[in-house]
Amino acid sequence: MHATHIALAAILIAAVACTDATSPAAPSDSLATTKQLPTPTLPTVNASSTAPASLYNDYSSTSPHWSHITTMMTDFYYSWTTSERAWAGAHYDFAMSGTGSAWRAGNPSVGHYPYALSWTTMTAPGSLASSYYADMKSWFAVHPQYALEKAFVHKKGSVGDSASRVYFNRWGSNRWAINPGDAGAVAYSVNRVQRVVGAENGVFFDEASSGDINNWLPATREYASGSAYFTSLTQLVGAVRQGIGGKRIVLNLAEYMTDGDYAAAVAAGGVHLEMFNNFKQSSMISRLVWVGRLTTAGVFVDFVSTYSTQDMAGMTTSYPKGNSPTNVQRAKLWELSSYYLAVGASPKLFAIQLENLWNKPYSTIWTKAQEANIGHPLATRVQVAHGTDPQGNPYVIYNRDFDRALIVLRLQTGWNAQTYGDGSAIPVTLPAGEVWIPLNADGTVGAAITSLKLRNSEAAILLKGSKM
Repeated sequence: MHATHIALAAILIAAVACTDATSPAAPSDSLATTKQLPTPTLPTVNASSTAPASLYNDYSSTSPHWSHITTMMTDFYYSWTTSERAWAGAHYDFAMSGTGSAWRAGNPSVGHYPYALSWTTMTAPGSLASSYYADMKSWFAVHPQYALEKAFVHKKGSVGDSASRVYFNRWGSNRWAINPGDAGAVAYSVNRVQRVVGAENGVFFDEASSGDINNWLPATREYASGSAYFTSLTQLVGAVRQGIGGKRIVLNLAEYMTDGDYAAAVAAGGVHLEMFNNFKQSSMISRLVWVGRLTTAGVFVDFVSTYSTQDMAGMTTSYPKGNSPTNVQRAKLWELSSYYLAVGASPKLFAIQLENLWNKPYSTIWTKAQEANIGHPLATRVQVAHGTDPQGNPYVIYNRDFDRALIVLRLQTGWNAQTYGDGSAIPVTLPAGEVWIPLNADGTVGAAITSLKLRNSEAAILLKGSKM
């Protein structure tokens, strides 16, 4: 969770609680409604090329909006209007946080996961979200078979009283850690989440990875290690999910990929991978393999970009526009291509979230190329080249063939200092026998090309002219 989420997250928490390596080898990949919503505006096509007539023809007014991609966003935007809600409902298949009724007013078929304070911690008195603790005390008061104090963990070597609860401050709130192995804590957690979820699709829990536990929870009277605590939490997740009838729990595992995180993801049924899709990350292939492992196990994955549009403002020199109209479009085209390298035969379990902003209308930062129907993958991703560019950056090139396009992505490798400018460009051989038309991130298309140069961490989505 970003530090800039603190204020809004605290408000959301309170509201909910009341109701409630180099040149690697290519790895193997392992609410119906008839309500009519606004059809997305078609892009303006570059005069130098003719757009395929069917490029934007598979839009549906009900979710899923497109057959080739699943879209998702985190509802942290502050200044919603009716028209902006309608726009978002017409573009996103799923939303996390926010108010489900507001989303359904714009799109009854949208999937919605309300935000709740993470089941890993309780909020201490005096915090912005102290209503969570008040709710907990009220519940235990009418369930005397359980002891409130046993629902918390305590300092190692202590007597286990209220004064010795494990306490820390995180994201602007004071917290106590719950005891996920206590029968009372489990029963309360199930009841609370049942109230949070109601008729929604499930619930989103932030700060839910092994790294969150290990970085913040010391050894306790009840658990010898963070890993032991996390194992118990995973069992709690399973109990909560059973209590909500198998609906999905979306855990924010962020960038953690341990076996413990995998077990938690399977128990929950869904994950939010914050800051996971990173064009400056040298281990992206291992991350794509991780995505494949999760979706193969039936886990819904929210694939979230590291950099938002506003982040790119300070990168115009270090990460210039390259083959794209702007450096923002270059970055978003790479991130979209990264998604396509990992998506399975169906995008049902794999959602893309290209932005994690809350201070701009989502319509102003939408990447139009998401709407372009490139079809479905015809093969797994393939490493087609590797080497070192003129500026000393090691790289690998991956291709993946789709019904109506070829994805070409250059991935940086190694942990040395990287450069991304024009001097890092290398020629990439394109398959013969096809007319290749580049798709821009803004949804426009360029003139057909016969050759391609890619800078460090740059990608191309090349439409097949024969499929126009």
